[in-house]
Amino acid sequence: MARHRRVRRPSPAGLVAMIAVVIAAGAVGARADTWWPRTGPFVDEATAGDRAVVEPVEVTVHGARAATVLTDGLDDQASDGVWIAVDVTAAALDEPAAISGMALRDRRGREYASSNRAANPMIGNPFDPRVPERGEVVFELPSDALGRLTLVISPDAPGRAVPRAEAEVALRVDEADDEPLEPRSRDLAEAGG
Repeated sequence: MARHRRVRRPSPAGLVAMIAVVIAAGAVGARADTWWPRTGPFVDEATAGDRAVVEPVEVTVHGARAATVLTDGLDDQASDGVWIAVDVTAAALDEPAAISGMALRDRRGREYASSNRAANPMIGNPFDPRVPERGEVVFELPSDALGRLTLVISPDAPGRAVPRAEAEVALRVDEADDEPLEPRSRDLAEAGG
């Protein structure tokens, strides 16, 4: 004859203890983001003129200029704010790689991606390893964003695990020129520049 084992139910004290553990785990889970913030990207900070290595590319920011009108030599585009062109040199490190995006962050923390109203060949197009190319990346910002700015550079690093790397470069643009701004196109960089 087979013997059946009788299943024991938890005591009332054991049941209360299990419920308390579940409630505590839920409370910890709800607060986890504030107690243990998620890791953001690894940030390499640089200043204009310094080389920033943000794998798989290296970038040097030469400066920035602003104007109220953007031109391609034929047509002019006005802005309700200002156009800012950031002069950069970039190259891939070991194999062809691209910069997936750039943004300008103003002193209030607002971020503005590179403009889709202007050609930005320095963004999204691969660079050859160790062949520096220079050009300007164009942004459109409100006028009150002028002053202290930070360029945020995000490389395209396929196959890399998060958190990813970014470079941040401090810039200052205090006023916009009245003359139309014609951005520098992407060309091979001159030696030493």
